[in-house]
Amino acid sequence: MTNAFKYTLITFIFIFSNCTQKNNTDENYLIAEKLSQIKGVSFITEKGDSIYKQCFKLEVEQPVNHNDTNSVTFKQTVYLSHLDLSRPTVLFINGYSIRASYISEIANLIGANQVYIEHRYFGNSSPKKINWKYLNIEQASADYHRIIEILKPIYKGKWLSSGISKGGQTTMYHRFYYPKDIDVSIPYVAPLNFSAQEKRLISFFDNVGSKECRDKIKNFQKILLQNKEKILPEFEKNATNKNYTFNILGLEKAFEYSVLEYEFAFWQWQFCSCNNIPTKFENPEKLITHMENVDAISFFSDESIKTYQPFFYQALTEIGFYSYNTSNFKGLLKYANNPDFNFTLPEGISVNFNDTLMHSVNKYLQKNANNFIYIYGENDPWSAPAVELIEEKTNSFKMIKKGGSHRTRISSFENQEKNRIIDSLNKWLNIDIAKFN
Repeated sequence: MTNAFKYTLITFIFIFSNCTQKNNTDENYLIAEKLSQIKGVSFITEKGDSIYKQCFKLEVEQPVNHNDTNSVTFKQTVYLSHLDLSRPTVLFINGYSIRASYISEIANLIGANQVYIEHRYFGNSSPKKINWKYLNIEQASADYHRIIEILKPIYKGKWLSSGISKGGQTTMYHRFYYPKDIDVSIPYVAPLNFSAQEKRLISFFDNVGSKECRDKIKNFQKILLQNKEKILPEFEKNATNKNYTFNILGLEKAFEYSVLEYEFAFWQWQFCSCNNIPTKFENPEKLITHMENVDAISFFSDESIKTYQPFFYQALTEIGFYSYNTSNFKGLLKYANNPDFNFTLPEGISVNFNDTLMHSVNKYLQKNANNFIYIYGENDPWSAPAVELIEEKTNSFKMIKKGGSHRTRISSFENQEKNRIIDSLNKWLNIDIAKFN
């Protein structure tokens, strides 16, 4: 995945709304007044933007354990972007931390109010003392349910939920626990994994793209490993320049993991073409620069591991992850012959993956979950463990962008494919998107 989350976060920060203050209206005052009356919610009013009349940064007091009325609490960060009480509302779920308000593609497309939520245990939405057993999808889903309960008396129209990558996974999990909260859901590029080392990816990497491209990737990985001693100094220099440290893994182990990650990162993001892959040993700086451009290095830095430790904990306990096929690199690996991601876990924490819940989610999505549109990119590794629908069991459908990556969005589709998405949203939400746009 390298950094599904890292790229998504950077994208969010880059395009967040730098609001310009608009004139207050009676409706804006009404929203602020209603928010001020909700117990356990504090807020500050922020600027509006080209779409939204007003933005509110909320801190919602949440129990760490929703099943215990005496539970300790934490404050969850929520950005409410207000457009019009007559419009639908989008619950846009970030699977990680957030730093500012953000206009999602779907809210912009349909002209909706938006509720943008930081995931529990990330960023500022975390209790002072971490009890890891309450970082699970049931508790996170209850967080979203409570926020919806708080805001639905204000926003009484249709509600749509959406999220990207882990946010897309969380969108599916929330509907599993609270199917009546939401009218329509659009998870983007969201895998449904059944293992902490998802097996379906093995077949994916044996078949994705062209054989020529797959062979070039493996050849490049071998070049890196065969010339490790010559390349390591440049790897370390790159880390210093980028302020990466590798104390958790150690420099050489981090290098080997980065080499293994290269294949996943290449197909996930498609930041470069197969024609750009080096085919022979050359200037080490150029080789490392290419790895950096593909986004295969920072994933294993101390900074990344610590920042996304809650994600790794979830991946290795409930939501699943991946590993690497090392059969092509016999005799070339010193530290990563049997790769796993246990090094990402908090100190003193050991876990076992339980696939029961994911199979239950899968059964719900296949047989009972209506009004879902699943968005995937064909060449994104996370399309391998995509949701597999059972024909005619629900009205939900899956859209796969040919040649698409983890960056695939609704805007990636054209003509009939995009029209199918638009027509379904119009029908399910009882709106006319064309009139808004």
